[in-house]
Amino acid sequence: MSRLYTLLCAACFFVLMTNASAQSRLFSHAIGGGLYSGHNYFGGALVYSPRLNYYHFSDKSTLSLGTQIGLGTSIKDNYNSNTGGNSTSIFMINVPVLLAWNYGNAANNNAYTNWGFFAAAGYGFQNASRGVEYIDDEEVTTNQVHVSGMAISTGLRFPVANSSFGLRFSYLFNNNHFNPDIHGIASFGIDYNIGVRIRRTR
Repeated sequence: MSRLYTLLCAACFFVLMTNASAQSRLFSHAIGGGLYSGHNYFGGALVYSPRLNYYHFSDKSTLSLGTQIGLGTSIKDNYNSNTGGNSTSIFMINVPVLLAWNYGNAANNNAYTNWGFFAAAGYGFQNASRGVEYIDDEEVTTNQVHVSGMAISTGLRFPVANSSFGLRFSYLFNNNHFNPDIHGIASFGIDYNIGVRIRRTR
């Protein structure tokens, strides 16, 4: 049920952001890629990160509500046990809903600053699968990955020529009991901040 609420919140964000996209100070988005790692799990995804900058402390500091939607695949079947075989789907999805403080570069599309950073917290989930060679009845490990719980994210934004890029680190805590061997999913990625310029155009 919590995953459904997260998806509904993400859908509401898209509706709000559609209305805000015409106002560049209110809407920001980035696209990039990320690697996701947990106990007996490793995956990679394309990541789209839209957000609504609903409060501006200043021209270079904003409070935003957004998400970092990762769609991808399991990269490595890194769980091995005994004998046998079991094939699984390799699709993965990671969806957090995050409240973030943004400062400097890409705090909004008109910040015009070389460097910046952000810090965020919220709730998210990840659904995926992992390769399993064998599972006996006494093991708690499963080939399905269903992780949900508190999510945190932080990152650095920096200039490349007159464009903005970012490095992002996130961690999704596992607060459910479906995968007791996975305490959380860590991710690291790089983003291109769409429409952000470092210098004003004349």
